[in-house]
Amino acid sequence: MQQPPKDPPNEDGVSGSDLNQTREEILEYWTEERMAEAKPREARLPKPGPPPASDD
Repeated sequence: MQQPPKDPPNEDGVSGSDLNQTREEILEYWTEERMAEAKPREARLPKPGPPPASDD
């Protein structure tokens, strides 16, 4: 059985993954039961950096 990607967040706290599955494989994985039990991921945005320098 295929598992969803489990990439850890990067140093900014933002996570992502490269697709290595076809559209059909992804649709096959997400059965009605899995969709019903799915929970949204916690969105964590990177910390804001310093403001841009002004040209005044």
